[in-house]
Amino acid sequence: MRSGLPLQSRMFLAMLGLIVLSFLMTGTISFYFFKKENEEYNMERLKRKEYAIRATIDYFVRNHHQDLYLNASMLVEVFDDRICELAEIHQQDIGFYDFDGSYIISSKSEDLETSLFPVQIPDLLLDQLKESGEGIMNYRADNNQKYIFSSTVVYDESQRPLAILNFPYLTDERYEEDELKEFFARLFGIFALVFFIAVMFALLLSNSIARPLTILRQKIAETRLGDNKPIEGKYPPEIQRLASEYNQMLNELHESAILLAQRERQTAWRDMARQVAHEIKNPLTPMKLQMQMLAVSPDTPQNIKSKLEGLVAQVDAMAEIADAFSRYANLPELKREPVYVQSMLLKTISIFDASQVTLEDKTNEKVMVNGDAEQLTRAMNNLIKNALQAERPSVPIAVRIELSVSDDKVQIDIIDNGIGIPESELEAIFEPRFTTKNSGMGLGLSIVKRVIEGLDGAVSVKSTPGKGSVFSVHLPKT
Repeated sequence: MRSGLPLQSRMFLAMLGLIVLSFLMTGTISFYFFKKENEEYNMERLKRKEYAIRATIDYFVRNHHQDLYLNASMLVEVFDDRICELAEIHQQDIGFYDFDGSYIISSKSEDLETSLFPVQIPDLLLDQLKESGEGIMNYRADNNQKYIFSSTVVYDESQRPLAILNFPYLTDERYEEDELKEFFARLFGIFALVFFIAVMFALLLSNSIARPLTILRQKIAETRLGDNKPIEGKYPPEIQRLASEYNQMLNELHESAILLAQRERQTAWRDMARQVAHEIKNPLTPMKLQMQMLAVSPDTPQNIKSKLEGLVAQVDAMAEIADAFSRYANLPELKREPVYVQSMLLKTISIFDASQVTLEDKTNEKVMVNGDAEQLTRAMNNLIKNALQAERPSVPIAVRIELSVSDDKVQIDIIDNGIGIPESELEAIFEPRFTTKNSGMGLGLSIVKRVIEGLDGAVSVKSTPGKGSVFSVHLPKT
């Protein structure tokens, strides 16, 4: 499996890549913008010179219009001296071409004129002139310098074409390069400063994001069904929410593990209880029958008969234990039907001594729950019996049942003044096989818990050793 770079390094490099890319794009856009601005500046400067020169040439044309029309020799004669003056005044070279694109005269000396003014106008520029009367193109002269070559047709007063006027405008590439170098030098200085700040910021940001994510990844990798430590500390809001969700997941996982363990124990106990009940009950019935027959036989000595009666009592005790296991293993499926709690409690306490068990109804209404009346009665019986069996020596036992309602819950408290339960034993009080009595198998409270939780309720206990206990049953109200 390829591990690759750590998350923090990938985030840091990604941020730096974005920063470098943004500066490259900024530099590229600035370069093309600068070039465009420079070209527009040169073109505007050329147009201004061209306008001024055209005004002067038009003046000369008006004074010699009859001589110049389609007469190249007269054009040379008129402008031979004037053209150099115009070029010197406007600091701009000037040239004339005929309508076939052939060179006539320019402001350059003869040995230099062909190096700047070509003998023949390029076809592309000539086509533009024929179509619109003016044209422009980039041109590199024989001296390898770059020019903007602007051409226009000169007309007389009658709008008759006389010649093609050319303006080669030198673009100073060295000046342009110097400006570009200066511009990019300043841009690079700004970039270096911003890049340093961005590196520090990216390092801090990637660390603040990646570190808690790395901790979270390690925590998730270490998560087991046992005890897990939550993520602590303060992080950015998004990471903090993620850590909170993880901590919440740990709590739910812990609760699920406890519930799973309880269910596994309950399933194991039910399987064991079913097997024990089967193995014990099978031989008990013939054993008891044989002992009873021997006990009533006239041939059995009296001292043997008394012992047989004791053995029959022990067999009955073992049968009762087997029945308890059988009941625990074969609890019927809970039914869901309306149950009036007051009626169910009155029916339950009717089998007990009224001087020991009393009911206190703190409600002013008939309270109803959605449950199984038979199983609820059985659970209440187990709780009341458990309370009655917790009697302290020389202190008459008293059990009070309190019924109350709060919001959407029904609460039934079974309160006794018995011996109480030590705090160390409270957590295991509802586990199978747990008992504080000398008799019984400790399955009663486990059955109570299964019944109440099966009806979407809860059962809890509070106890003070030497003063008594309170078992509280909470059920959803309907």
